[in-house]
Amino acid sequence: MGVAGTSLTLRPSVPMGFVTGVPYVCALALAHELGARVAWPHEVVTGAGDELVSVEARAGYDDEGVFVRCDLTWEGERNLDAAAIERAVLDGIGAWEGAYAAGRGSAGPLASVLGDYFDVLLGMGERVEVVRGGRVIGRGALAGVDVWGRATVRLEDAAQELEIAPEQALLRRV
Repeated sequence: MGVAGTSLTLRPSVPMGFVTGVPYVCALALAHELGARVAWPHEVVTGAGDELVSVEARAGYDDEGVFVRCDLTWEGERNLDAAAIERAVLDGIGAWEGAYAAGRGSAGPLASVLGDYFDVLLGMGERVEVVRGGRVIGRGALAGVDVWGRATVRLEDAAQELEIAPEQALLRRV
């Protein structure tokens, strides 16, 4: 059946530096909507780790201000309801904006949702490989995620931790 999906242009009422939180908030909202999990940083997956919805986001600026284009794609045979997915994302972004406006998100873009993100994050405490440029550069346990979305991996020798932003490397469950 091919690939299906939807795309939303979001203009969240948060500081410009916080728009990096949009794909995390979208993935969290979709995980709740679908009864699914999130694989770091922001892929919606089954409990077994199979991809359900891919979340891609790009920020920009135009005459109306800052925006984030959020592309959500999935395998067509999953028969997901695009309208329900869009509603879940819009509701999640709205709640995130409200939390920030109420002062619960000033520490970083994920501050107000980090507890919920941990609850659905697949692989916390489990073995992962850190992959950059197609090769494994480290192995260890996923130890945490901070309010900026960076993952911490405690390397196997336990003497060192790596803090990784999504643009630096991927994590692959072992």
